[in-house]
Amino acid sequence: MTQCSNELCLVGDLEEKEDKESFFEKKFWYFIIPSAILLGIAILIEFLTQAIILSQFFAVTSILLSCYGILKEAIEDILGKRITANILMLVAGIASFFIFHGQEGATAILLYAIAEHLEELTTDKSRHAIKELLELAPDEALLKTEDGYKFVPTREVKVGDIVGIKPGMKVPIDGKIVKGESYFDESAITGESVPVFKSITDEVFAASMNSDSFIDIEVIRESSNTVVAKIAESIKLAQQNKSNSERFIEKFARYYTPIILISSLLVMILPPLLFRLDFNTWFYRGLVLLVVSCPCALTLSTPLANIAALTKMAKEGILVKGNKFIEKAKSIELIAFDKTGTLTEGNLKVFDIFEYSLDKQEIMKLAASLEVLSEHPIGKAIVHQAKQMDLSLYNVDSFNIIKGKGIKGEIHGQVYHVGSKKYFEDLEFNLPEGIFGDIEQTGTIPILLGTNNIVLGVITIRDVLRVSAPLLVDGLKKRGFKSAMISGDNQLVCNTIGACLDIDASYGELLPDQKLEEIKELKQKHKGVAMVGDGINDAPALALSDLGIAIGASATDITLETADVIVMSDDLKKIITFFDISKKTNRTIRQNIWTSIIIKVAFAVLTVIGLMTLWLAVGIGDMGVSLLVLINGMTIFRYRMKYKDIPIDDLESDAKIIICNSCHTKNIIPQHHGRDMIEKEGKLVCWRKLLNSDELEPCEEELPLFCPKCENQLEVV
Repeated sequence: MTQCSNELCLVGDLEEKEDKESFFEKKFWYFIIPSAILLGIAILIEFLTQAIILSQFFAVTSILLSCYGILKEAIEDILGKRITANILMLVAGIASFFIFHGQEGATAILLYAIAEHLEELTTDKSRHAIKELLELAPDEALLKTEDGYKFVPTREVKVGDIVGIKPGMKVPIDGKIVKGESYFDESAITGESVPVFKSITDEVFAASMNSDSFIDIEVIRESSNTVVAKIAESIKLAQQNKSNSERFIEKFARYYTPIILISSLLVMILPPLLFRLDFNTWFYRGLVLLVVSCPCALTLSTPLANIAALTKMAKEGILVKGNKFIEKAKSIELIAFDKTGTLTEGNLKVFDIFEYSLDKQEIMKLAASLEVLSEHPIGKAIVHQAKQMDLSLYNVDSFNIIKGKGIKGEIHGQVYHVGSKKYFEDLEFNLPEGIFGDIEQTGTIPILLGTNNIVLGVITIRDVLRVSAPLLVDGLKKRGFKSAMISGDNQLVCNTIGACLDIDASYGELLPDQKLEEIKELKQKHKGVAMVGDGINDAPALALSDLGIAIGASATDITLETADVIVMSDDLKKIITFFDISKKTNRTIRQNIWTSIIIKVAFAVLTVIGLMTLWLAVGIGDMGVSLLVLINGMTIFRYRMKYKDIPIDDLESDAKIIICNSCHTKNIIPQHHGRDMIEKEGKLVCWRKLLNSDELEPCEEELPLFCPKCENQLEVV
């Protein structure tokens, strides 16, 4: 047998699974809409005229238009010696015509066909996720040869080969740097929002982006064994390992349908045959038993509630890829979150300024003057803040980038440095004592400004927390869920965000395979684990978790395809909505099933002892129960989120800086609980103070608006 690489086999397996759609599946709604119209005509004829035969004719025609998929699967189930919901639906449809009430059977089959089709629509794309993931890494690599560099297929590159990576080029294969140094955007692999500086001997991953310098890497893994390929393989295995437990209704149908059919025949035949009782009386009772036991209400109990739930969630901006994930929600005990882009917005912002030899305004002005010549995300955050403060920048001479550490340049003949703590330690600056411990506790990134071995100031940078994040975690806690954060970001940053949100546990500095291991450990400790994420690096964890939830506003295509549930906006409260509706749906399904069973059994007993008529069997035991199931399922649409919708404008302002009109001092707006504080009644207050106390315990932090220099009133502009 010819062997192939894991990567090629994965793609090949996916392509083989792409079944050709039938004409009915391609033109589904062209069949279903006429089927619904004909069913409506059949019902009207039944109620308005005495033309029963004509009514049944339209009902039969309706079924013929809508039953193709059910019939096809039922035949496959019969050949496979399985009794499933498809067979149950066909039996229900056929049995309904015995007493000229085919409209009920036609309705059941029509609704069931729509439910199955909607589930297929939401799951078809997921099989392409692995293929798309593998395509993230380039198909060609710039292989170094004796005659120079040349492009070759990535799969032909071997371990030990030297591959060149141009600026702006994606890394095609895993390797370690043997020449050059550069920044790499590894957000697709690690989830880290800040590009990472890599130099000689450092490892780079396939699908990461080289920022600004040409480098050579020595290949350490073949294309079939890269981190990206492993992620793809993890997704594949995790999806295969997900158990699709058979629905209760299908298990019950294995016994219910044959027992009822046999029982009806026995009621019709045995009493007249063995005891010479009146044949017409017992045939009538057998017919009533068949009708009253018709499983229409039972088979509608699950799909009707699920259709209502899927429709309601869609209106709420939540996409659920199948009914089984609504069922799965009831077993979840712990919800794990990615940090960057999920609980936070993924946007770096100046958090605070520590001043030493200069005031905050001058520190920002000098740092931004240097950083404006840099393309680093941290530099962009500093420049953006300087623009918000309306600061005019200095001209810089002799600008130079010290990669992975910082930058330097001359301003008015004086050399200034901006960079990391390590950069300033290498330059032997006199670092301020005590400050860095406090900065680490806040989970921020310190950026130093200095000259002549003296630190002039420290600017701290941090990601911005989503407004809905604390509402989400608090809401989940009130519903009995536990929470955890698993992220590729710095552990101290994760600890800070976790403490701010009151998350039960925080795990940082995790690569995708480590996230996967963490999910495995959490699954061993808890009955069910859900994972919420948005990045490619979250895909394996989403797939392995019992329930994967993607935040669609910021999620990558692969994450969207891998997830079981997609929140189409960045409103994290929608996750609460999903669990609330799922809980109500599962409760409704249980109510429908047991109501149907109890009524059917009770009416069956009454039928056998002769206390049931055909009219009651049809009107109450069959149609009545079906209508009750329908109405109960529709109550799902009445769900309303208990948390009030909080307009983002109420928790944000257009204010950019704080300014003193007397001494013209400008300063940044301080943050608290991960976001800018808000001006309220002449003071700065934490944004959480503006939340309703019923939704979340408010924060009472507030700061007076007085200038520290001249003690005049400050203005927020």
